[in-house]
Amino acid sequence: MIKFFRKIRQNLLSEGKTRKYLKYAIGEIVLVVIGILIALQINNWNEDRKSEAKKQDYYVQLLDDLNSDIISAQNTIEEFSNHQKEYNDYISSYNNESLTPVKAYGDISKLSLISTPPIFNTNTIEALQNSGDIGLIPSSIRNKLMNLGRLQNLTIQRFEVTDTGQRGITQKLSSLLGATTLPKRLENQPEMKEFLNIDENLRELILVYEGIHRWKSVSQLETIDRLEKMQKEIDTIITLIKKELKK
Repeated sequence: MIKFFRKIRQNLLSEGKTRKYLKYAIGEIVLVVIGILIALQINNWNEDRKSEAKKQDYYVQLLDDLNSDIISAQNTIEEFSNHQKEYNDYISSYNNESLTPVKAYGDISKLSLISTPPIFNTNTIEALQNSGDIGLIPSSIRNKLMNLGRLQNLTIQRFEVTDTGQRGITQKLSSLLGATTLPKRLENQPEMKEFLNIDENLRELILVYEGIHRWKSVSQLETIDRLEKMQKEIDTIITLIKKELKK
C-alpha cells in the first residue's frame, strides 16, 4: 500500500502536476490523521471495555465482602444481645430481698467472660486502594465505602480499648480464683476446697466479677449500636452497586 501511494506521488511530480500533487498530499495526510484517530478511538474503546470489565469484577467482589460483613455483624449482634440478656437477668436478681452472697457469686460466675471481637472483610476495598483502581468506582459509592471503612476501624479500636480494660480486671480475678473452672472442680474435693478456701475471697471475687461484666456490657452495647448503623450503611451500598451492575 505504501509503495502504491509513493508511485502515485512520483508520477504526479514527474508530470509536473504540482497542484494535483499538493491536493493528493493533503488528502494523504488527512487519511493518515483519520487513521490515527480511528486507531486511538479503538484503543480508547478497548481500554474503556477493560476498565468496565475490571469495575464489574470489583463490584461482584465488593458484594461478596459486604454480604459477608452483614452476616458477621448479625452474628455478633445476636451473641452480644444474648450476653446482655444474661447480664440483665443477673442484675434483676438483686430485686430479690433474699439474695445471698453465695447465690450472687454463683450467678455472676456463670456469665460468659469472652466476647468475640468484630471482624470485617476489607480485602476488596484494600485492593482498590492499593492498586489505585478506587477511581473506577463512582464517587457516590466510593465515598460511602470510605465512610464504612472508618466506621469499621472505629468499631474495632473502641472494642479493643474496652477489651483491654476488661482483661486488666480479669487478671485480678485470676489471682483470686486461679481459674474460673476451679470452683466446679472443687465440688467433689472437700480437702482441696478447705485448703484453698475460696469462700474467704467471696466478697472480692463478686466485686471483681462485677467490674469485668460492667466493662463487657458497655463494650458490647457500644459495638451493637455501631454494627446496626453499619448494617444500614452496607444495605445502602449494596443497593447502589446492584444498580450499577444493571446498567
